Amino acid sequence: MSSETRTRVQQNDLLLHEAVIKNEPTAVREALKRPTDVNCRNNYGRAPIHWAASRGNVEIINLLIEAKCDIEAADKFGMRPLLMAAWHGHLDAVKSLVKAGACLAATNKKHNDLLQCACARGARDVAEYALSLGARVQTADVAGDAPLAQAARAGHAAVVELLLDKGADIDAVNKNGRTALHMACEGGYSSTASLLVSRGASKEARDNAGRTPIHIAAVHRHTELVRVLLEAECFVDAVDDSGVTALQLACAQGCRGIAEHLLEFGANVHLQNNVGSSALHAACAADANDIVELLLANGADPSLTDQWARSPLSVAGGAAADSPPEGFRRAARGSFSAILDLLTATTNLDHHSDQHSEGATTPRAEDKSGGRSPAAHEAAEIGSER
Repeated sequence: MSSETRTRVQQNDLLLHEAVIKNEPTAVREALKRPTDVNCRNNYGRAPIHWAASRGNVEIINLLIEAKCDIEAADKFGMRPLLMAAWHGHLDAVKSLVKAGACLAATNKKHNDLLQCACARGARDVAEYALSLGARVQTADVAGDAPLAQAARAGHAAVVELLLDKGADIDAVNKNGRTALHMACEGGYSSTASLLVSRGASKEARDNAGRTPIHIAAVHRHTELVRVLLEAECFVDAVDDSGVTALQLACAQGCRGIAEHLLEFGANVHLQNNVGSSALHAACAADANDIVELLLANGADPSLTDQWARSPLSVAGGAAADSPPEGFRRAARGSFSAILDLLTATTNLDHHSDQHSEGATTPRAEDKSGGRSPAAHEAAEIGSER
């Protein structure tokens, strides 16, 4: 092939891509009449059939199939046309590709199959069709997520209900030990979480870090969802592997609304985590003046000390003795005068003294941390996201 001919073909390839992307069947027909490669790829490894599938244009899909395109072409993410159509929720396109012989067992690089692609995007009709073709409801992708978890993560309650009706394991866990309820709480989807609870999901299931759904809702600052879980009788004082409660997480992030809900349902303000940090420590470290006031009004003890012999007062004042944890050092910046006023009005302790180490009378979890910074100040989730 001469360079001139090759250039012309390449130009025609671009025209074919453009026609498919613009959803113009007439332009696609014209492009196919010229010398062109029906399987030409762009930088993402996508051929015209990928674009047609993602747009759900059955007419263009059939034109490309008649032109002998490769319906099993995979892009750089491992997405085949069938998976693209399912991902974008185009049932008719899925059916056309299945009729043309597309492989039903195909998966992308994350091991998402036809059913998983549909569930992740909330395409209930595509999911139902995939199940009718024999798709397994309990498959898992590389992260260990089953279709139910993928639907719950995105808050697709209708798909969640479909999968449960088809026998999905409601408490199946992924590689991080999280259930579908954890996933719904991660995204803040109250209706999906309520559905799962009503269908019997474990409200106290623990992930690999020991966190329950209420921990996940609190750390992601989902105020309404925390309330939903509390009304469903989730244990308000559940502790994770670091001894951290949902109240401590809420206080560390300055979430007054969540703290109010937890306290209303009886959260214990005196609990300390594995390094002795209490909810009051966390609120002081976060410079959350309003939450400090709320905790004190609910009986929080400002004399409690952590394993570095620091009271909430010294945390608020930014005391630097004995190298306090980095988390507190970062938080203890700026003006803490309002917090100091609140605390000194509640206790006559001298916040420059380190003689509080014998004064903590509140029960405290066995120290498992090995001297790590208090987990209550952590706002980031443990584990990888998809």
